[in-house]
Amino acid sequence: MERTLRRRCHDDGGLHDTIETLHIGYRKDVPFERRYVNEFVALANASRLELHVQCKRGLPDEDAGEWSLELPPATTELELGLYWYAVRPPRVRGPGVTSLRWLALDGLTVLRTDDFLSTVVFPSLEELHIVDCTLPASIDITSDTMPRLKRLRITDVTVMSATKAGITVLADELTEIRVSCRCPTEPMSSSSPATYHLLPRFRALFTRYSCFRVCAPKLSVFEWRCCFADEVCVESVGRLTDVAVELAAGRLPRLSDEESKSLSVEDCDKLMKGILRGLMPGLQPRSWSSIQRKCIKRDERWLS
Repeated sequence: MERTLRRRCHDDGGLHDTIETLHIGYRKDVPFERRYVNEFVALANASRLELHVQCKRGLPDEDAGEWSLELPPATTELELGLYWYAVRPPRVRGPGVTSLRWLALDGLTVLRTDDFLSTVVFPSLEELHIVDCTLPASIDITSDTMPRLKRLRITDVTVMSATKAGITVLADELTEIRVSCRCPTEPMSSSSPATYHLLPRFRALFTRYSCFRVCAPKLSVFEWRCCFADEVCVESVGRLTDVAVELAAGRLPRLSDEESKSLSVEDCDKLMKGILRGLMPGLQPRSWSSIQRKCIKRDERWLS
C-alpha cells in the first residue's frame, strides 16, 4: 500500500498526480492498523478522506482509547464512519484542519462534551453532517469553532434516556438547517459502557431533546422533521425561503423496564406554534393566515 501511494503521488516532471478520494476501513481495536492509517493518509494527501472504523461488538469502552487523526493539507472533505459505541471520535489535527470545508460524523458513536466539535476550530468549515450519533450531554455548535458554517444536517441523533440533553446552534453565517429522525434510533439509559450494547428490540420511534435552540441571523432554509423535543427555541432567522415542520404524536421511546408514555396531539400543537412563532419574523408574508395545517393518520401517529 505504501509503495502504491508513493508511486501514485510521485512528482514527475512538474506534474503532480493527485488522489481525489481515499477510503480506508479498519478495526479501531487493532493498534498496528491505526498506526498505518495515519501513514497512508499523509502519503495520499487526498482532497476527500473517508475513514470507516468497524469496532468489534462487546469491546469495553476503555479499550477503545483516544486516538488522533492527522489531516494533510489537501484534505477539504472528511467523513468519519464510526460503527460502534466504543469507538470515540478522533482528535482531529494537522494542516488540513484549516482547509476542511465539509465534515460528516456518521455512525453509532457517543459525542462527548470534550470531543473535537467543541475543542477544535475549523476556520473554513462550511457544511456539517451529524448522523446516527448519541448525545450523553448537551452540545453547542457555534461560530467560535466554525465561523464559516453555512449548512447543518442532523439526522437520527438521539440522547441517552437518563439525560436531558439538547443542541444549541449559534451560527452567524448559517443559511440552512435540516433536522430529521426518519429512521429508528437507539437511546441509552446511562453513561455506563455496558448500556452501549442495547439489543435491536430497544430501538426507539422518536428522538428526544430537552431543547433545540437556533440563533442564525442569515438562516433562509429551515426543515424540522424531528418527532419530539421538549422545546424548540428559534431566536433569530434571516428571510426564510423554504420552511417545513413535521411533528408526530404517539408513543415515546422507552427501555423495556420503563413505563410507556405518549405524546398527545395537543403537545404537538403547542410545540408547532412555538416553532412557527420563532420563524414568523423571517416569513413573507408575515401572517398566520398563510400557514396551512395537514393531519395524516398513519400507524397510530398523527403527522402534522
